[in-house]
Amino acid sequence: MNDAFRKSVPHHSAFIVHPSSFRIQRSALPPQKTTAPLTIFFFAGCLLCLTAWQPDIALAQPDGATGRSAAQADKATASMTSPSAPPSLGLSDAITIGLAQHPLIERARASSKSAAAETKQTIGRLYPWLEASLAGSAGSLRVRSSDGADIHATGDLATSFLKNRAGLHKHGGGRGFALAGALPQHNQNMGTAGLILNQLITDFGQTAHRILANQATEAATEKDILTNKALVILNVQQAYLTCLMQQRFVDIAAENLEKRKAIRDQIQTLYRHQLKSKLDLDLMAVEVENAHLALIKARNDLAQSFAALNHAMGIEGPDRYALTPIALAQEPAPAPAELVEEGLRHRPELLGGQDRIQASQELLRAVKALHFGEISAVGALGITQYGDVHDSGIPSDGVASLWGFGVTARLPLFTGYKIQNQIAEAGHRQGEAEQELQSLANEVTLQVIKASLGQITTAEQIALERERVAFAKEAVDLAQARYKLGLSSVVEVIRAATALFDAESRLAEAQYVYKKSQALVAYAAGRDYRKYQ
Repeated sequence: MNDAFRKSVPHHSAFIVHPSSFRIQRSALPPQKTTAPLTIFFFAGCLLCLTAWQPDIALAQPDGATGRSAAQADKATASMTSPSAPPSLGLSDAITIGLAQHPLIERARASSKSAAAETKQTIGRLYPWLEASLAGSAGSLRVRSSDGADIHATGDLATSFLKNRAGLHKHGGGRGFALAGALPQHNQNMGTAGLILNQLITDFGQTAHRILANQATEAATEKDILTNKALVILNVQQAYLTCLMQQRFVDIAAENLEKRKAIRDQIQTLYRHQLKSKLDLDLMAVEVENAHLALIKARNDLAQSFAALNHAMGIEGPDRYALTPIALAQEPAPAPAELVEEGLRHRPELLGGQDRIQASQELLRAVKALHFGEISAVGALGITQYGDVHDSGIPSDGVASLWGFGVTARLPLFTGYKIQNQIAEAGHRQGEAEQELQSLANEVTLQVIKASLGQITTAEQIALERERVAFAKEAVDLAQARYKLGLSSVVEVIRAATALFDAESRLAEAQYVYKKSQALVAYAAGRDYRKYQ
């Protein structure tokens, strides 16, 4: 109801409109036949509108603006349409979805496959290498004079002298001289095709140690998959528990709103009978609106927590779920020393660090083997197709076969200190891997201790919060009784109700934080990921 309409309502009496006062007299209507139906529909529409307005107008009363606004807020809250039923989701289902579809795990798997391919590349050095070779050539192998004679002719002296009339030959070829000059001419084509085979005999352990290093690196990448799995499990657990906690906050906020509405209605009844002041009613109406805002905020936080749950699972899922509740029972916490030992033994990060140390050690052995060089065998087999040939022994357009084999040995004498620096680099890499493993071990120890102490502290907090809720409920009952007897103001009722709302919220938060601390302890000790291998 807008302010202009409220201003038009007299304050000294109630303003009630009865739809029965609007009666349509057919005799009062103009005699036009074409406009009579439209006029009837117009008055019927006005009648329906006034009938719809009647409940809101009947609520108007002297100094009743607070009651009207509260009733409208209640109606707006009750008129919220309930969406379709959300899909059900349990904690184990959420973890299974996250392990199957989260991109973090898929990236780790791709990295592991890449490391496996690199290992196979290194193993390939132990197998024979067979290559095909194809070569072609064309050019001039001898020089002709301007009159067509070969300067470098072969044969006897007479023939050479006849062919080289302008030359002076003593021995019949290969040392001719033409006074008329000479130019090279294209006189030979040749093509060769064949196979070349290389086989490593030994490199004194260089390849073998590189294979072991690559295999250790591959094992470390597999531990990275387990590390990402453990992280995804933890994130899903935390997000799932956050959703349950936010749902509990929504329920508490809704209960708080209903309780404050009931108190407001009681004060409104007392105010109508002039037993309470208008100030009490206004203060309680403000508290009802505050409770309504708290409910709206709790629902918004719940929607955000559902989005965080989808992100933790690595999917674009629905905007809400019907979550399966979990038991909030407390369990005795194990000793921190036992948890630390378990974490150092089972955390996948530490297992992967040990594999990386082994890889660095094997790489150091591999570069040390570079000092000894390598020994290989080589073999070749092919044919040669000749074109225009003028040498004896090979006819024109002839084919000649070729083959051969041998052994090659390579021993580095001086490489510009490259091998020495490679050895130094590998040694530093090994030291880096060892220190990184020690740092991870320290981090795991800290995580386990903090998670264990957090679980113990939260368990103690739950007991205190339960006592606080009990005291807050008793305070609300006493405050309401004192207010009804006129022994206290409405401010005490409001403070008691606020304290109860805060105590219930803190208790719910402590209970779910305890469950989160349990999940964090399991992650720090390296437990949960082993259930989903």
